[in-house]
Amino acid sequence: MGYTNYWHQHNDFTDTEWSQIKQEYEYIKEACETIIVDETKKTDEIVFNGRPENDQDHETFVLNKDARIEPSYKGQDISFNFCKTAMKPYDLAVWHLLCFVQRICPDFAISRDR
Repeated sequence: MGYTNYWHQHNDFTDTEWSQIKQEYEYIKEACETIIVDETKKTDEIVFNGRPENDQDHETFVLNKDARIEPSYKGQDISFNFCKTAMKPYDLAVWHLLCFVQRICPDFAISRDR
């Protein structure tokens, strides 16, 4: 299944916004500890996936504090990001975090295949 969440990050998050996002992610990690695996390695990113047991993982979700500034190819919309979750249980954590970010950052646009 190709179910996907999409977002446009036009700007870097401020330190205050990033702190709030990281706090919300801490809540998500606690609430979804049986659903997600945290793969975050740096303080300026959030990285997680579904648990690999019983094929509950899919594509890794990555949210960066800083917006992309370099396109990979000519004409690329560098604000565009996505994560294919195939509607596996960790999709709820992805969508929750994206909705939270949109609530505190109105220029952060989100959508999904639903």
